[in-house]
Amino acid sequence: MRIAIVGGIGSGKSEVLKTARQMGFACLSADEINSELLETPEYAVKVSEIFPSVVKDGKVDRFALAQIVFSDGEALRKLNALAHPRILKRIECEKASPLIVEMPLLPKECENGFFEATVFVDTPFLTRLKRLRKRGMTVRQAMARIRAQVKPVVLGKSAAVVIKNSGSLQSLKRRATQVLKELTDGLSAGLDVGDRKR
Repeated sequence: MRIAIVGGIGSGKSEVLKTARQMGFACLSADEINSELLETPEYAVKVSEIFPSVVKDGKVDRFALAQIVFSDGEALRKLNALAHPRILKRIECEKASPLIVEMPLLPKECENGFFEATVFVDTPFLTRLKRLRKRGMTVRQAMARIRAQVKPVVLGKSAAVVIKNSGSLQSLKRRATQVLKELTDGLSAGLDVGDRKR
């Protein structure tokens, strides 16, 4: 059983994943898997074939790569085409069940039942922008990253449950705990979780 936690940058999906870990669930993060990939020589070679300027001495300059892909939609698509199959393969190799996976979006390869359920963390735009500013991004950098990602309305359509993250961190954790317990219990019991948005 796999459950995806999706949401844009700064939405709070990492906090939902942290809550899942505290609840004792097996968890994976697509961002963490991607970071591991960027450290491997084989992957750096693949990246250099697409973006030669961002790889020096076998190392990927992550900042330079981000500058390119978050300002050019075609460049981002090329990077996703390289990264997504490898990230999904790593997720498939994890046999723990239930498995909670944090994802910024659902690749097309996930459309045919890769995940049993999806939880969308929906957070106001200005809240996300403020969080990215606190991470050290300029307004321009933050806006570029938000705009480069899948629109919230699209992510929400595929979700079994939408978590509204417009309150406190404690409120988010309480809601995440409730949602994850209900989903895992329901899926384990063979219940349909497709119409539980709220």
